[in-house]
Amino acid sequence: MEKKHLIMGTAGHVDHGKTSLIRALTGYDCDTHKQEKDRGITINLGFWHLDLPDGNSVGIIDVPGHADFIKTMVSGVNGIDFVLLVIAADEGIMPQSVEHLEIMQTLGIKHGLVVMTKIDLVDEEILELAREEIRDFLVGTFLENTALIPVSSVSGIGLPELIGAITAMVPEIKPKDDSGHFRMFIDRIFTRPGFGTVVNGSVLNGRISADQSIYMLPGNKEYRIRRLERHGQEVSSLKAGDRAALNLVGFKQKDFCHGMVLSSRIIAPTRLIDARIRLFKDAAAIKLWSQVVFLLGTIRMMVRMHLLNKNILEAGEEGLFQIYMPQEAIIQSGDRFIIRNSSGDRTLGGGYVIDPYPLHHRRRRSKQIENVEKIASGRIDELVAAEVRKSVQPLSLEDISHRVNAEMEILVETVFHNLPGDITYIQGQNKVLLLGKKDKTKLINRILTGLKSYHEKNPLLETGKSFQELMGIFSQMQNDRTSLTLQIILGELEDEGRIRRTGNTWVLTEHKVDINSGIQDSINLVWQYFQSKQQHFCDGEELKEFLTEYKGDRKKAEQIIIYLIAQRKLYNIKKFLFQADYVHEMRELLIGFLQKNETGISVAEFRDLIDSNRQVALQLLEFFDASGLTIRKNNKRFFQPKIRKQMDTEKV
Repeated sequence: MEKKHLIMGTAGHVDHGKTSLIRALTGYDCDTHKQEKDRGITINLGFWHLDLPDGNSVGIIDVPGHADFIKTMVSGVNGIDFVLLVIAADEGIMPQSVEHLEIMQTLGIKHGLVVMTKIDLVDEEILELAREEIRDFLVGTFLENTALIPVSSVSGIGLPELIGAITAMVPEIKPKDDSGHFRMFIDRIFTRPGFGTVVNGSVLNGRISADQSIYMLPGNKEYRIRRLERHGQEVSSLKAGDRAALNLVGFKQKDFCHGMVLSSRIIAPTRLIDARIRLFKDAAAIKLWSQVVFLLGTIRMMVRMHLLNKNILEAGEEGLFQIYMPQEAIIQSGDRFIIRNSSGDRTLGGGYVIDPYPLHHRRRRSKQIENVEKIASGRIDELVAAEVRKSVQPLSLEDISHRVNAEMEILVETVFHNLPGDITYIQGQNKVLLLGKKDKTKLINRILTGLKSYHEKNPLLETGKSFQELMGIFSQMQNDRTSLTLQIILGELEDEGRIRRTGNTWVLTEHKVDINSGIQDSINLVWQYFQSKQQHFCDGEELKEFLTEYKGDRKKAEQIIIYLIAQRKLYNIKKFLFQADYVHEMRELLIGFLQKNETGISVAEFRDLIDSNRQVALQLLEFFDASGLTIRKNNKRFFQPKIRKQMDTEKV
């Protein structure tokens, strides 16, 4: 059986002997700083590990007990699997004992032991009173039924029993789920001679190997991993629950800011989150708007909170909040945090992130609150639906996986079997996209209405709208995702028999073109007009006026001209209409000239070649440029390189 490597944290009031207890267990002194030794308290997080008799091991995070260092405690506690709540027998329950226990519960710790320290300083009667006080204190908490072990770090009494209890507890604790992407808050950084910069933290999610690259967020800078360590030993990979050290190539200590995260993929930062918060039993009430210190991982900032579902939140109550942050942070759905008062000297409560990318709730509408409540339920179908509802464009499963921090397998099951009624999916060959049913209906209606309008304006055209023209329904949101959406919906409409393809365009199935005798008469008039002018081109507006004069319908005149252009019998070049035969003839003259004259042709030379005026010559040359036949260099035209190559090949 694979050996376990769990993380154990300490908690308890200042000077209740947490660091001394760890020193007695491991022989290691977590008070590494001189000022800590002088003062007798732990300021910084201390780290070490304990090898258990059964081969399992425990990484130890020695959390500071002093009230000023709660922020440091939170940065270490995020990754722990179980806790030792340390209470001195000679002092009993103290303020930080209460505060730490509430914080541990808020941050989701489920397992732990309670250790009574300094038993060598009290007699049996005081020890028993302390035991009863602690048992009463633990009622209703996750430690209510746990073992309570008396220990003396000085004499060693109780240490074997404590190690035995830890050894017995480890197999009962399920390892953290290591699926998903790797993510780790950085709580310590230092430079090791010969290695460079090393960062420490507790792995929150996923796993990573030494041969992978990793991103430092925010900032999205990518680094190569030189070395991975767990409990001081080099390893080939790290996973959720490990106490980790990563040696990164090229990363400098000066580039580090508190709150930074290492991740195996880029995560979008946020400055606005929705969260559920519970106030501690003795906390001050929170009003509709409040300002608090927000602590999540190594993130520490003053934030503004908007209470959504109540007007005031009293001590011991839960509420929904929208939290506004002054700077970007990397936060994911389900992350746990605590809040302290604005002066930072008292913990008020804590909670978890419901939505890391919510819409701005300007007003506390009941529908908005209902949606937040649905997301807060934690049901995967509601999380998926919430992301789709607030998106202005369809979302892929990958998009949703990143936003709700869920595995693809779970999402696939939800999408195909358990979507809420207002959400639907569309499926391409290798992609599934989700959108609201109403949004899909709107897209379909816009496609069909757009084609109907096009046919009404162009009844003589067999063709309809191209794919790119239909993409206009997405306005400014034209991207790979909306392009795929349109492809899938067009395919569905074709399968349903509502539209069909004609060439590179889409038309309504019922669209039919009828070239009747009246229309044919109008077409004949066009050719008569060109012959009467004794030239092969004319002003487009002039031709419309001519047809209108004979037929009395300008709209029909425009439709006939569009039809002749679509049939390639006329070319619309600038504001002029050219007979197609004439354009083709001029093209052949140009090709013949350029084949014989590699020095190119000027506008004046082309004008003389076609026996016309400069305006016509210039318009035709620009048309041939646009069609890919010629290219302009200075004041002359030459064959496009690929055309020249083709001509040379034909000569051979």
